[in-house]
Amino acid sequence: MKKIFLLASLSISLLTFSQNSNKDLGERQQLKPQIDSSINQYDSLVYEQKRRFDSVEMARFNEQNTRNLNSFVSGMREREKEQKKKMWLRLSFGVVLLGVGAYSIFRRKKKTA
Repeated sequence: MKKIFLLASLSISLLTFSQNSNKDLGERQQLKPQIDSSINQYDSLVYEQKRRFDSVEMARFNEQNTRNLNSFVSGMREREKEQKKKMWLRLSFGVVLLGVGAYSIFRRKKKTA
């Protein structure tokens, strides 16, 4: 009895879940142009969205790059100003030491002569 019930349920399930290939094939061929146009439309929407996103990201990247470059250049200018200031300070200190040395040499020569 169990075997008969199992056999009947298997045969019914195979018949109900099997595909009717002739009917499905015809429907698929009719739906293929619609599916292709839908896929093309979806691809074009995805492409357009990516293009917009890329343009927004590119604008954001360019803005950030400009800000970073401006801050880098301003930092370089500040460092150059500090270096020039230190250079002039060292140079003036060297000139003062040279003057003091020259003064001391000329003063000694006058006393001994």
